[in-house]
Formats: sequence, C-alpha cells, structure tokens
Amino acid sequence: MDAPDWDLLLDGVRGVSFDFDGTLAEVGRRKLAMWPAILRHPRIMGAYSPVISGLRGARHRDLIKEIARRVAAEVGGAPERVAEVLAAEIDGRWPALFADAQVAPPVAELLTAVDERALPRVVVSDYPALSKLEGMGLSGWTAVIDCRALGAFKPHPDGLLVAAATLGITAASLLHVGDRWDTDGGAASAAGTRFLHVAQIPR
Repeated sequence: MDAPDWDLLLDGVRGVSFDFDGTLAEVGRRKLAMWPAILRHPRIMGAYSPVISGLRGARHRDLIKEIARRVAAEVGGAPERVAEVLAAEIDGRWPALFADAQVAPPVAELLTAVDERALPRVVVSDYPALSKLEGMGLSGWTAVIDCRALGAFKPHPDGLLVAAATLGITAASLLHVGDRWDTDGGAASAAGTRFLHVAQIPR
C-alpha cells in the first residue's frame, strides 16, 4: 500500500486543530466506565446529554450555569446541586478515565506529519482537555481551547476562530480534525476552515 501523501493533504495549511473526545482519544469504553455515575445520579445524568444537544450552536454568557439550570429544570432539582454533581462526574471522573488512552494509529501518523512540517497545532474541544492530554502524555500544543469556557459548544465557530487568531493565521488556512460531521464539521463550515473527518485520514 502506498504511503499517505501528507504534503498533498496539508497543502496550504498553516495550522491544525484537533478535537479531543473521539478524535485524539477513543471514548466508547470510557462511556461504559461512566455507568457508576449514571447509577448514582440517574435523573441528572439522563437529562445531561439532551440538554447539551439543545445548547449546541448557541452562545451563553455562562454556559456552565446554563447547563445546570436546564438540567435542574428537567429533573426538578436545585441548580446548585446539579452543578455539584456535574462538576464531580463530568469535570472530575470523566477526564480521569483518559489516563491510559492511546491515540489511534491514523491520528498519531497525522500528528507526526504535522510536527515534521513544523505546523503549529492546537486542541479545540467542547470541554477542558488539558488534564486529559497530560494523562495521555500528549504535549506540544500551542493552545488548548475549551469551547464551553468561550460560552458556546460546536458547531458554533468561536473555538476555531479563536484557534486561528491564537496561531496568527486566517481561518481558511486552519485545518480542523474531528470525529463528528455535525459538530466539528459544522463548526469548520461556519468558521470557514477546512475539515478532515478522522475516517478520512489516509491509512
């Protein structure tokens, strides 16, 4: 089998952004490991994903508070209690599960190709990713951008626009790599950046 033509793939690219969950690290097995959290807080955890889906693409001044408010409204609880549970499970337990995660070979090869060409790279994730990257031993990032902290989940383009600005390049010269057409692909389209789905990475 012919080796991937990385020069062709990266032609015109001046910086590369990577999604984290599902892109730099597989999440399926880790979702199974979250079952204890679901059993501890079934109503809160059950309402969480639909609330996140409903918030995608819209900007909020304090997205963390808005998530807690909406989940609390769904389950009939206090926002403060919901916020405590989500902080413990989503921001505490979930990131810790990536300590033994490995980058899939195609993505690892792309990372090598990016580094060999001295292209700066960033992470643009919907959630804080620094501790996950550290747990996996992945370094060399120019920036680690948390879309939630910016106030809008993908497919809102803010994360990718901030990435391009941080790198000092145009959005059109940024390549974003992700595992979801609706969120990563949608954000790339809205920002005017190139998008590469992980399934399209040459093997």
